[in-house]
Amino acid sequence: MKHMRRHIPELAIGFCAALCILLLALTHTNPGFTRYASAVNPFFMLPLDAVTEEEIDGYAGVRRTYTFTLPETESVTTIGARLTFYLRHTIAQIEVEDSTLYNDLSEHDTRHIGRTPGNYWVSVPVRPAFAGKTVRVTLTPVYKSVRDDEPSFLVISRDSLLNMIELPEDGLSLCLSVFAVAAGLFLSLISLALPLEGEDRKRIFYLGAVTVAAGLWKLCGLPTLTLFLDYWNCQKEIWFLGAVSYLLMLTLSLRLLAAIRADGENRARLLCFYLSALTAAALLLLQTLGLAELHDALSLYGFGMAVLHLVPLLLQRPSRQELLWQLPFFLTLCADLLIYSYTGSMRKAPMFLIWITGNLFVRGVGFVREAVLRESAFREKERELRDARIKSMMNQIRPHFIYNTLVSVYELCRDEPTQAMRVIDDFITYLHANFSAVVGSETIPFREELTHTQAYLAVETVLHGDDLSVEYDTEVVAFRLPPLTLQTIVENAVKYGVGMWRRPEHIVIRTRAGEKGVTLSVEDNGGGYNPQPDSEVHVGLRNVRERLELICGGTLGIAPRPEGGTVVTVSIPQR
Repeated sequence: MKHMRRHIPELAIGFCAALCILLLALTHTNPGFTRYASAVNPFFMLPLDAVTEEEIDGYAGVRRTYTFTLPETESVTTIGARLTFYLRHTIAQIEVEDSTLYNDLSEHDTRHIGRTPGNYWVSVPVRPAFAGKTVRVTLTPVYKSVRDDEPSFLVISRDSLLNMIELPEDGLSLCLSVFAVAAGLFLSLISLALPLEGEDRKRIFYLGAVTVAAGLWKLCGLPTLTLFLDYWNCQKEIWFLGAVSYLLMLTLSLRLLAAIRADGENRARLLCFYLSALTAAALLLLQTLGLAELHDALSLYGFGMAVLHLVPLLLQRPSRQELLWQLPFFLTLCADLLIYSYTGSMRKAPMFLIWITGNLFVRGVGFVREAVLRESAFREKERELRDARIKSMMNQIRPHFIYNTLVSVYELCRDEPTQAMRVIDDFITYLHANFSAVVGSETIPFREELTHTQAYLAVETVLHGDDLSVEYDTEVVAFRLPPLTLQTIVENAVKYGVGMWRRPEHIVIRTRAGEKGVTLSVEDNGGGYNPQPDSEVHVGLRNVRERLELICGGTLGIAPRPEGGTVVTVSIPQR
């Protein structure tokens, strides 16, 4: 929890600094971004003299030539005035009488990805000498979806176009798109920087990534963005960035759906995600190889992915969280695609972006809150487990036992050196098990714990001779348990049996398999279990119980034997 709080301010400051640097860069390269054009700077739309159309082979099958005359007005002769119009996936050529001012096909065809030049602004300076002359603009639409687009030809300066027309029209969508990219990126960085559980990290990361992709998709479709970045001549790259963002948005959305429900019944969601990812990869590969046009497949891909979001609803009973994600996703995405099909542009289709941005706040805050609570609970559990291990370790440090063992080994070295070597070997195994347990929090195989316990009992047998006997009835050994579980119970039985009452003691160690797991029991015929609440034996078994609950969800029970003595029972669940 402290680790998380320590990194959030650093991420926020770094992110704000990056946004400030980006804003400064835009201001430097786009003076009109921060300076409103003067109202006395006039602009007007050029009336057309004639429009001719001819059928061609390839592209969208049509080529149009627009003819108009530049008037002899102040707007044409004003310094900074430009003939400007916006095109989508259309190749342009501009001629003034016998001179060619602009030819996109000849100048930029080698830079095209596929056939499209992307969405871009054509802007050429209008010289005073052009006043009164005839201008011919020849346009060749690349795709049928833009075949019927009719451009508006303006004489206007760049700053006036940006501040007086484009920013007012695209302002809301532009701000919403930039905010979605920034907020989604910040959420994804938070998920990567903070120490979260795997599923919490995936939910937060994919929600942020989907929001970033949705914001980029919308942002790259705005004419204002290409006008911002016209100095860099990257209109084509902007369109393909938007197309790839569109594919990622739909694919990552399906992955988020799988992350929301991280359980054993997630196969259908993951299958939909893999199908979406493979389809997107195939489209990009075909586009790269020149075998297909990505533009032609986007609408069909969008409707297909919207349907895939409904598949889990039909195959499995969705949770409330899944329902709140799937239905709005399907409805808002279909609404935007219908608007696109009707208008031919995503410029006036903000439904999905509005929903995904609001979803970032509602669900993103919820995901982070759940992750923080789970992380806090996990840290608390780790702390309790560490304390329990330390207490258990301290409880195992028995100076009196170590002293008696060393004295016995000393005597055996004089009389029976071979047996002394065996006792030393068992004593080393005992100490190694005890000191190793404090650094590990995972379970160990029962066979290993039994070996450690047998080593301890071998040492005790040397100390007590025939007064101590042990019987092993271990039908089941293929299970795991926390370290020092059996050994601690047996040590208590020896210490408060033969060690306290000074009479022969018999210990029986049993394991049995049941429907819910494995049962381990230790029986002795000692004086019985009736310690004081704060006694050493009570603390030792309480530490064992705490470690069982924390590490594997096991339980420990203590009961007296009718014949005298005590039975300690440990239950280890199957999982």
